[in-house]
Amino acid sequence: MSKPVEKSLAVRLAADIREAIVSARLDLGEALSEESLANAFAVSRTPVREALAMLQTEGLVNIVAKSGTYVFSPTEDDIVELCEHRVTLEVEASRRALERNPEATLQAMQQALADMISALEQDDRLRYGAADTAFHLSLFTFSGNRYLMDAYERNLGRVAALRTHLARRARHEPDRSFMDHRRMIELVQAGKQAALAKLLSRHILRTREVYIATLRERLEQQNQSGDRVEKMRRKLRLQ
Repeated sequence: MSKPVEKSLAVRLAADIREAIVSARLDLGEALSEESLANAFAVSRTPVREALAMLQTEGLVNIVAKSGTYVFSPTEDDIVELCEHRVTLEVEASRRALERNPEATLQAMQQALADMISALEQDDRLRYGAADTAFHLSLFTFSGNRYLMDAYERNLGRVAALRTHLARRARHEPDRSFMDHRRMIELVQAGKQAALAKLLSRHILRTREVYIATLRERLEQQNQSGDRVEKMRRKLRLQ
């Protein structure tokens, strides 16, 4: 297989694995065997290895020497820093988008909100998450600044994955999220950029707290599961 063909295949494999992570079909921290992936895709291990290397640069997988490859597993610090990073980028993108392409920005946000409504009506949390991602991405699409877009896209996979894995499990969501997005559109329509920036910042920072709370619950459940295993091992005198 020629190098260009291998590269193209690796890109396609990376896209499939990325989509499986973002859609929560692959769990946070899940081990990814090169051999199993190669067999599943019916390819050699070389393009799989290249695909995983691409995903590592996006922060979606961690490749650990002499151990293996794992879907990323965020810490509380990861969540805090990522959300702070989002605030910095999204507030600036919103300012630029409203200055340069207000009508196109509004149309894209309204379409994303319509998709959210449809997803809520069908109780489709994954589809809601995709519409949520599209809503925020519209700010960068119409910001007129490719460097802002590039900076956002570097972590877009992690943002989308956290939204799917953690936000959809949270209490009071996506109701509060939906109300925020609807209010943002009203502010865009009114041309109130400062108020939009304030709401956008509050929205993302509340998301940070939601993610952290859900992560703690998730870890507690995992610890309880581990405790049950240890209790059974003791009962069976396997320790």
